[in-house]
Amino acid sequence: MMIDKQKLLDILTSEIESSTGCTDPGSVCLAVAVAAHTLGRRPEKIDVLVSPNIYKNGVSVGIPGTNRIGLELAAALGALLDEPERGLAILADVTGDIVQQAAAIVSDGRVHVAYGQTPEPLYVRAIVSGGGEEAQAVIRGDYSCVTEILRNGAPVMQVEGRTHGAAVYPLVEYSVQELYETILSMEPESFRFLLEDARRNQEAVRRDLEDPELPLGRLLKQRISGQMTGPLAVSAEAQAYTAAAGEARMSGLNVTIMAIAGSGNHGITAIIPVVEMAEHLNAGKDATARALAFSHLLNVYIKLFTGKLSATCGCGVSAAAAASAAMVWLMGGSDDQIGAAIVNMSGNLTGMICDGGKIGCALKLATASSAALMCAYLAINSVALAPTDGICAATPEQAIRNMGRVSTPGMVETDRTILWIMMEKDQGSL
Repeated sequence: MMIDKQKLLDILTSEIESSTGCTDPGSVCLAVAVAAHTLGRRPEKIDVLVSPNIYKNGVSVGIPGTNRIGLELAAALGALLDEPERGLAILADVTGDIVQQAAAIVSDGRVHVAYGQTPEPLYVRAIVSGGGEEAQAVIRGDYSCVTEILRNGAPVMQVEGRTHGAAVYPLVEYSVQELYETILSMEPESFRFLLEDARRNQEAVRRDLEDPELPLGRLLKQRISGQMTGPLAVSAEAQAYTAAAGEARMSGLNVTIMAIAGSGNHGITAIIPVVEMAEHLNAGKDATARALAFSHLLNVYIKLFTGKLSATCGCGVSAAAAASAAMVWLMGGSDDQIGAAIVNMSGNLTGMICDGGKIGCALKLATASSAALMCAYLAINSVALAPTDGICAATPEQAIRNMGRVSTPGMVETDRTILWIMMEKDQGSL
């Protein structure tokens, strides 16, 4: 059974979004911008409540065009950037003057950002006030999904939030094989837009490598030797370039990244290793576009089980597993070999923790891309971890479900501990 072709395209296009900077501070900025736009004037006070995972992923990450970090600054910028229609690209045109104004708002004590118990893991509520009036905006379920707008307590807009589950996305009803067979049955032109998305992420790589202040990508690139060939060359390039794109994004360089399943880092990990493999194989545009479609769709599929925000690093658990399977397909792998890549990844990086968004994520992206290549090459040679190994399974679908169980409920307490450590550091006790 194959998934409806139009439904597949709808899922892809709804899950892929242009993003400037990390999506967590971007989401806070967007929520405040929507509320401020509804208020109709510059707010005198800004109060933001975020879910613990939004706080974890946003507190230490660079904000584009500012050379600074902080969710308070992101919120203040939202009050000044009156372009909520730009979604997660709202931070693309931040200027020095706007940054100074936002910093002044923060230093005046007019911004308060807190985390607490929220209806779901991805949640932002911004309340702005001024001139005796108040407006509120809620983002829920997805980083740019505004579900509620209120002005002086009266609803302006209310919609159902996007929930990651079978009721919204029917992917869980299908096997991995059925997903990529549907992609193969479609005209390759359907996925050509993904080539442009890949080009944008590659542009972020170039920007990083040209920036003398950003060392990770450049130093990893220096390890690439002209004498490297085959898998070694692909692995070294994928590591360097995923690290470079991740470093550019997380340090706050003003670059556009194509995000998938709400994460720019997922987009980087799901795209760049696949493109490097395609170039190594001299694959044509059609094959590359199909491989990218499979990588993206499988990443969304896995995230249905692991959750959008959790204690496990989605780049290592879902995006890298998806990229590994897509690379096996590019190499001409069979159904069993594609499944083996996923099983291998389930026994490899499943336990990699997510300790928030920060520049160090670039190293995790490099590690994830390297593991994806390694598992793909093992799989194409019909080497797979045994179903009796740990959380591995006889089928890729069951392995994915096991990966999800490790994440939730398995690592819920781990997530709390990570957040406590980060809070202690933020308060200066470590």
